[in-house]
Amino acid sequence: MTVDESKALKRGTRVYWQGAVADSGIITGTSWDAVTIAWGNGQVARVHHGDMREIQQKPKTPHTV
Repeated sequence: MTVDESKALKRGTRVYWQGAVADSGIITGTSWDAVTIAWGNGQVARVHHGDMREIQQKPKTPHTV
């Protein structure tokens, strides 16, 4: 996601690492320079808005042919 998208995140929003459903987390805090994410694996990370490129708000959906 972009810096502007990251800055607009609210507490309680679910996010996904590289769009993977298995790698999701919840935004637990926001500040002027970063967000705090509680990941499903028990880890908590503080990620700066400029470092949110690998994090998405929607999971990737599998392509069916």
